[in-house]
Amino acid sequence: MSTLPSSRLRLLAHKYARLGDVPAGEAFQQAFRRFLKANRESLLDITVAAASVHISVGDGPQDVDPLLLKAIHDTNPTLTETNLFALEGDALQGAVNTAKGKYFEYLVVERLNQGQQVGPLLLEPGQQAVLAESMTQPGWDLRIVDEHGAAVEYLQLKATDSVAYIRTALERYPDIQILATGEVADGGLVLDSGITDRELRAHVELGVDAVDVSLTENFLDHFHPLLPLAAMAMYEGYRLWVGQQSVDGFKLALARRSQRIVVTQAIGAAVYAMDGGLLSFPAAVAGGLVFDRTINQAALATSYQSHQGRLLALRLLQQERQLSTEA
Repeated sequence: MSTLPSSRLRLLAHKYARLGDVPAGEAFQQAFRRFLKANRESLLDITVAAASVHISVGDGPQDVDPLLLKAIHDTNPTLTETNLFALEGDALQGAVNTAKGKYFEYLVVERLNQGQQVGPLLLEPGQQAVLAESMTQPGWDLRIVDEHGAAVEYLQLKATDSVAYIRTALERYPDIQILATGEVADGGLVLDSGITDRELRAHVELGVDAVDVSLTENFLDHFHPLLPLAAMAMYEGYRLWVGQQSVDGFKLALARRSQRIVVTQAIGAAVYAMDGGLLSFPAAVAGGLVFDRTINQAALATSYQSHQGRLLALRLLQQERQLSTEA
């Protein structure tokens, strides 16, 4: 006994193997073209989202003067563990002042030992500038030694804009000359280093900002999906307006493409926040492609199960009709 196909099965057969002017398999070719178009759309979304990850240069610890980083960590060794500089007021002011003074000391010693002149000071051949080993060394901060290691001169180093502070230091140690920042050099009480307290403070504050930033803050600083989302929404809205897609198609496109853009951006921003640098772009592209493939596979599996259930229902309906006819 021959089994006649149902009307729905005949429609499917007619759709994908129609006869006449359209060659057999033309519907499959059209489906393949739609697949290629979707792939181009996916690659465009991923590329735009990855490229829009905000990548800035010169805002990380690796871009800060190594002497400044050393001063910050030496004076505040628990900085990265306790987020000390997330505090405000007196605590922040005290920490910045401490790091500023040590940074000034490191700058002076480095420049002198490189043969540069710091204010009126210039080392003679064989001489070397050496900092005190203890940060609480009484009386002096720097000593100049000859080629035999014998001390030639002792100096106090002061990074400040307070003349009263300078007077107190001189009263306490009148025999040890002071090399200080430019703001307090006009009175003739100290040697002018040619370095200003304002310049030091600005460098230290920038360095602190670069060092003491949490992973979450860094991620949010570089996660900006609004621009690609807005561009995508405008494009899909235009297609809806000119009648190239339905309202349901518009909603589906927004949901699908928004997920793709947000995930791609999030991956790129996360990699950059973890000091990935320019690797964030290829990482975002690769992550977006993997996400897109995963979503597509899940959609295919869901569609397959749905259509499998419908085919089984059609088959059961055919069998019921056949049994009723035979009865």
